[in-house]
Amino acid sequence: MNVPGGGSVLISEPYNRKPSYPTYADKRGIGDELLVAYRNWRSTMSGHPECDGVIAVGRAERFDSLKGFMNMARGALSIQWSAADTVAGTAWTSNEQRYPLEERQGEHGPELVQLLAVHRVGMLDVYDDPALMYVAGNRNGLNIAVWITNRQGGPQRALKLAERIAKSFAS
Repeated sequence: MNVPGGGSVLISEPYNRKPSYPTYADKRGIGDELLVAYRNWRSTMSGHPECDGVIAVGRAERFDSLKGFMNMARGALSIQWSAADTVAGTAWTSNEQRYPLEERQGEHGPELVQLLAVHRVGMLDVYDDPALMYVAGNRNGLNIAVWITNRQGGPQRALKLAERIAKSFAS
């Protein structure tokens, strides 16, 4: 898949399928700056589009900071994913609390990590699906963000996805 600003990367299935109708990245113009890949982008019964995870890739030199990249990528998130950093029971008030964002220096460069709880509607009930945001800075010239649930592999899978994408980068 082509990365805005030049080059291409390999994105694993099922993220590499182009959705058949517009995504938030398309509607908000984020696709002009980032490659955004959705896992199972679909319409819900409420009429709002939703997905099971997101990968965002951008050339590192196009962003002033890793947080700036992360914030732009957040704009491509679906409704449930964009609210996943809100601690349950505190949403929609002036005192809402958010899960802390951890900034750290990883083995291969700067990283941002945040625990999440994706609010899901099931057949009989609603529940929170444990998840994670992992952002890897300047890996082979790329910034890579992964939003993934624990059921899909959590932190280990997020790290592997970021490593594979960085290794596949061809400018």
